[in-house]
Amino acid sequence: MVEGPLADPGVLDAVLGAGRYHLALDDGGLAGWLRGTVRPADADAVAVMDYYLAAHGLWPRATETGQAVDIWGVDIAGRRFDADQWPPRWRDIWIEAADEILSYRFERPAAQVLPWLNMIWARADSRLRARAAHRTAHSGFDRNHVRVHERQRSYSKYFTLEDYVLSHPRFDGGHSPLLTRAVFIAADAVTVLPYDPFRDRVLLIEQMRPAPLARGDRGTWLIECVAGRIEPGDTPESTARKETREEAGVELRSLHKVCEYYPSTGAFSEYLYAYVGLADLPDGTAQLAGVPTEGEDIRGHLMQRAELMDAIARGEIPVGPLILSAYWLDANRHLLSTAG
Repeated sequence: MVEGPLADPGVLDAVLGAGRYHLALDDGGLAGWLRGTVRPADADAVAVMDYYLAAHGLWPRATETGQAVDIWGVDIAGRRFDADQWPPRWRDIWIEAADEILSYRFERPAAQVLPWLNMIWARADSRLRARAAHRTAHSGFDRNHVRVHERQRSYSKYFTLEDYVLSHPRFDGGHSPLLTRAVFIAADAVTVLPYDPFRDRVLLIEQMRPAPLARGDRGTWLIECVAGRIEPGDTPESTARKETREEAGVELRSLHKVCEYYPSTGAFSEYLYAYVGLADLPDGTAQLAGVPTEGEDIRGHLMQRAELMDAIARGEIPVGPLILSAYWLDANRHLLSTAG
C-alpha cells in the first residue's frame, strides 16, 4: 500500500520505468494524490524501489492492510509533508528528481543520499523553471542542437560537478569536434537589495565567503546583497522575503524585480533572480543575523546609496550581483520614491 506521490503513475514511471510495476488504485486519495497498491514487476524493480524508499528515509511498515508506505506527516530531509499542504508543483519535482536519486544506486548507500535530498529537489525544481523559459538564441539554435556524447557526475554533495563530452553545430555551417566541458551545478537563487527610498539608503550584509579564499584573495569577508537558494517548491518572490528576514532581520514592503540571469555561463549553472526590496531602514536596523544551523554569521551595514555607488566606483565591492542591482537602483530610484 502506498499513498501520496508514491502511488502516482508519473512518479512510479520515473522511478521504476513504465511497464515495470502493477498499480491497483483505491478511492479516497488526499489533496489530489492517490492511494493504492504497487507491485514491482521483477527482482530488479523491487531493488530499485527499496533503494528509492531508503533514500527518502522511508521503509514499508506494517498496517492492518499489509505493508504500507505513507509519506503524509513524515519529515523527509528536514521538510514535513502534510497532505493538506502539498502544492501541485511537488509532483513534478518528485518526477524530475528521480533520475538523480537513482543515479547513485551503485555509487553510495541510500543513507548517504538522504542528507542531500533537499538540494536534489532544489536542482530538480531549477531544471523545471529552466525548461519553462523556452529560450531560443538569435541564431535559432537551442539545446536540441547540442549532442551530449557522455555525461558523468564527478562530485555530488550540496553542489554537484558534471563532466560533459559534447558537440554542436558551428555558425559557419560546420560541426564542432568533441568538446570536454565541466559544469558546476547549483540550484537557482535570489538576491535582494533592501532600499529605503525616503532615507535614500540601503542595507548590505557582510560575511566570510569561500570563493575568494579558494582564489587566494586576502579579502575573504565581502559586502553583498541578501541572497539565498530557492527551496524546492518555493517561488523566487517568497524566497526573497524569507532570506531578507533571516539575513537582515527586515520585512520588505514590496519587491521590484531587477532581472534574472546567469552570473557566469562558461562553467556555472547557477541562475539568479535579482530584486530591490523597499523597506524602512532607520538607524539601528543593521544587526547580526543568519541561521546558525546553516553556519551563517552575518553582519548588517546601513549605507547611503551615493556612498555605495562611490565604493563600487573605487573597486571596493567586487561582487557582481550587488554591482548589477546597485546600478539598477541608481538608474531607477526616482520610480521607487513613491512606490509602496
